[in-house]
Amino acid sequence: MRKNNMPSSRLRMANNNRRRQMLKRVHQKVLTRRQQFLQQELFGEFAEAC
Repeated sequence: MRKNNMPSSRLRMANNNRRRQMLKRVHQKVLTRRQQFLQQELFGEFAEAC
């Protein structure tokens, strides 16, 4: 990709990078929360089975 030296495009690129990083962070939180929920469900079913 060619580097663009115009100030407006540089700002847009910085905003896109910031947005991407934020999305990664939020997605990671969602994944950990989902995993915790699945573990709780599994332990709950295991406790009922015993």
